Amino acid sequence: MDKYREIMEELEYITDHEGFVETCLDLRDSMYFYDKGLILAGYASSIEMLMSFAMFWAALEAPEESSAAFDRIEKIICSLEERLRADDVTMDVAALIETFLQTSGWVLSQRFLVFRHMFEAYRDNRYSLDENPDQLLRQAHTLVEKNCGRAAELMGQVGAMSLRGAAIRPVWLLIAKPRLQMWLRGVLGVVQNFASASHFSFPVDAADRERQKWRPDTGKPVVDLKAFRNLRYPMMPTDTPSILRRGDVDDDLLELFAGGSLDREIAHRLRDAGDSIKDVLLAVLETEELFEEGEGTIGSRWVLTNVLELLGELQYPETVPALIGLLCRIHPGGTVHHQVQEFLFDRKDQAVEAALAKLREKHLSVDESLAVTEFLSRVQPAEAYPVLVKLLDKVNTWEEQLVVARSLIQTGDARAIPHLRRLGKALDDSPYQTMVRDFLEYAARQMKDGSRGNRRILGRIREMRQVNGGSRQRPRTYRASPAGRRVRHI
Repeated sequence: MDKYREIMEELEYITDHEGFVETCLDLRDSMYFYDKGLILAGYASSIEMLMSFAMFWAALEAPEESSAAFDRIEKIICSLEERLRADDVTMDVAALIETFLQTSGWVLSQRFLVFRHMFEAYRDNRYSLDENPDQLLRQAHTLVEKNCGRAAELMGQVGAMSLRGAAIRPVWLLIAKPRLQMWLRGVLGVVQNFASASHFSFPVDAADRERQKWRPDTGKPVVDLKAFRNLRYPMMPTDTPSILRRGDVDDDLLELFAGGSLDREIAHRLRDAGDSIKDVLLAVLETEELFEEGEGTIGSRWVLTNVLELLGELQYPETVPALIGLLCRIHPGGTVHHQVQEFLFDRKDQAVEAALAKLREKHLSVDESLAVTEFLSRVQPAEAYPVLVKLLDKVNTWEEQLVVARSLIQTGDARAIPHLRRLGKALDDSPYQTMVRDFLEYAARQMKDGSRGNRRILGRIREMRQVNGGSRQRPRTYRASPAGRRVRHI
């Protein structure tokens, strides 16, 4: 029997109700202390391991049949809910099944797509060890919330490269967006299983070379399913090679998240690394989750401060467009927003060009457009005016209309007067219609008299937005201190 068929039978067994119960009992008996979370983690890792080994052997033994084998595995993973549930079971077993389906079972279904791309790329040699994993990870990082399928394909290429020995920087486990991090941890787990299996030499060779090593007419070790099963026990000590890169620069990159300013020596080494860390630094700017200000978050001020200091010296051309994108996704008024704007003000010409390019994107939301035009109105008001006039036809909420009005006033362009008056009439149904209409008329007269960007006018708009309690709440601005920050560790 082909090895992949044998492993498939084991996979089918442990993913039905009887196999679930037996595997969980085996896992429980292997522990010194009972823990439901560890049992479910061990069960999920068993499925992942068998699934990945089955796909690997199918790609080697029967490449022409491997797509059908992958389809069969997909059917198993996507029907776990039907396969695991059974009538007349005890309450504890039923509760364990439901917990698994809502947690690790869902994660398995999300990771399968990446695993399939990973072994298809390995089978067809659709990867290159000369490529930079950081570059592929950054592309996937950028696409994961826009084009999930393409992001999974890129992640699959990284997985195939990891099988062949390409290392992944541990800092990605801090940077990656939630879905990408879930995929990344799955790929690392699969590759770790291959690194732990005694009958493999890790890293594996290319698919053609592996087929020669395992061809039928050569003596080959028996693939013992018991050895596979032993790998799943979470309490067993292991001495396996690390598949995460651990060079000096990789440790230095983790210091970006340590909650304080970079040591001079570390900053010097990172600057010397140059283009080799470019994708990592730019990916930080593309992860707005890192800059959420509040209790229990990474020291967002220091993360951005450290990264901007490095980028200011390294001068990558992609830095300013990445910051314009970040400006669209963070709340205005906070420390991070101020840091980004200060960096862009110092590079006004590049920032204006990048902002105008951003505004030409087809699927830019109203909020994103407003964030960019608000910045433009501060550095080059003439460029912001035509964009704001077009936005008047898109905005719907009272708050959005006020933001557009504020930005139009800030341009100081007298052509905005009829638009402001029209907007005042359109707000007759708002709770503060009289105040808004009178104020906009007053603003129009001030602009006509040449009082461009009058601070009292802009202050009145801010006051009205606060009275209304707008939907885009501004975060509290506070001083960030290098002390007292909670630090995340891998």
